[in-house]
Amino acid sequence: MYLKLLALHSWNRWLVLALGIVATYNAFTSSPAVVDGRARGSRWDTFFQMAVDIQVLFGLLLYFGLSPYTSEAMTNLGTAMKSPMLRFWAVEHEALAFVSVILVRLGRVLAVNSKTPEARRTRRLYCFIAALVLMLAAAFMLRRPMLRGWL
Repeated sequence: MYLKLLALHSWNRWLVLALGIVATYNAFTSSPAVVDGRARGSRWDTFFQMAVDIQVLFGLLLYFGLSPYTSEAMTNLGTAMKSPMLRFWAVEHEALAFVSVILVRLGRVLAVNSKTPEARRTRRLYCFIAALVLMLAAAFMLRRPMLRGWL
């Protein structure tokens, strides 16, 4: 179960990053027009958020029970903080992921509540760029397989 879920988490990472790039590009290039009460191109924001939510679900399942790294780190947190690999999996990866999820949601909420179309576009753009930078840091700080198989 652990290896299958880890593979899903690994492959979904690429979907999250791809949709994040598309949503950010869309926020950068789209005209701020509103069609049927929604910002033009906002469906990419929705797809991005959905992929992020699925990634969080997989990550929480791994973190709270299935991952041997976090299980080992939680048995002795003091020792885990001295090990760069265990500290990354116990604290750093989750902290970066948490902040990036908040930024994606914040960008969407701020865009919806903005008064001008230009503010809507700018808020999405800045929040999505910051979220992508943090996601890249959370995904690639340690050297590990970029595409995991169904071992």
